[in-house]
Amino acid sequence: MVAKHERTLKMMENFMDLHNNGHSIGEIAKLYNLSVTTVYKSLDRIAKKNGVTRESLLEKPFEADHSGRNFTPVKPINRTKLQSSIATLRKGVKALREEVKNTIEDIETLNQVMEEEMK
Repeated sequence: MVAKHERTLKMMENFMDLHNNGHSIGEIAKLYNLSVTTVYKSLDRIAKKNGVTRESLLEKPFEADHSGRNFTPVKPINRTKLQSSIATLRKGVKALREEVKNTIEDIETLNQVMEEEMK
């Protein structure tokens, strides 16, 4: 069995490659069968060794697809475009609600007419 210390050293050696390929802290911990806490405690040493800040190591530069092999850059959200899309969706939902309400009213009217005709 590989000692936790050896796994930690191996993880520290490979951390930057894994991080640059978009792996999160949790994914790296799982890969080396270490706790997330162990990885976090190692970040200062990893950062110093690689001449980067600890904070930069906490950023996830890529978002992996479900296959785990292809990575796409994370795109920033255009707030104005998002708000416009939400407004359009709300109008569509409002129109659908009105259409459903009218359909229910039509069905209720038809049911009343049919009940009166059956009397």
